[in-house]
Amino acid sequence: MSLHSQSVDKEEIKSFVKYSKHLRKILLPVFEDLQFRLAFRLLPVRSRFWFLQQSNPRIIYCVRNGCDSVETEQHLFFESKKPVVRDEWKECEEAIGDVWHTFRAVTLHFIWSDRNRCLFDGRQPTPTTPAMLVIFTTVD
Repeated sequence: MSLHSQSVDKEEIKSFVKYSKHLRKILLPVFEDLQFRLAFRLLPVRSRFWFLQQSNPRIIYCVRNGCDSVETEQHLFFESKKPVVRDEWKECEEAIGDVWHTFRAVTLHFIWSDRNRCLFDGRQPTPTTPAMLVIFTTVD
């Protein structure tokens, strides 16, 4: 039984390392560290503690009540049907939604504008890193 995706290849790792250098400049270290650990499968999620099952049979399972799935990175961040939502975040819900929709709108506008520059001005598509820099500085 495989608990973690084995589909990451060397090129994806190189790409992430290159991009993470940029992230280190804009993220607080605690956030960048989590991104790094997640990318390289270094988070101590419960599935990694399979060797302790004899003393604690539930050690590999999700900590959320009513969830009987094995806790992997994939499950914890993307598949869990019981996300933890704290009441304190409720008052920020609108602001977070506004930030997300603004980021999405700026990104879509950039993609559309870049497409038009290619189509009508004969330019080459903007490479990903400069494109992201334009998007981030527009939102900022």
